[in-house]
Amino acid sequence: MTNKHTDFTFTVNCEASASIHENGIVILHVGSGRVYTANTTGARIWRGVVQRQRLDAIADDINNEYQIGRSTACEHVATFLAELERHSLVQKEENR
Repeated sequence: MTNKHTDFTFTVNCEASASIHENGIVILHVGSGRVYTANTTGARIWRGVVQRQRLDAIADDINNEYQIGRSTACEHVATFLAELERHSLVQKEENR
């Protein structure tokens, strides 16, 4: 059985453009003209995507920074990434 948190990485959609600032991140989906915002944790997750980190590595970073349980960090990162994917800001890639 594989761990669902390690089977995937995400890549940024070519139609997404982001600006990270001290309070978080603003993401523009150029194709739709929609703008999305997130806090500093969302910005950390976005940076992980840009760096092509696996979901579990991003969750470990969040876990270490905020001292929350690893499973909680994985759940929150997975939920945030699912929302980014739902809005076509990132794409999931299966690791082989």
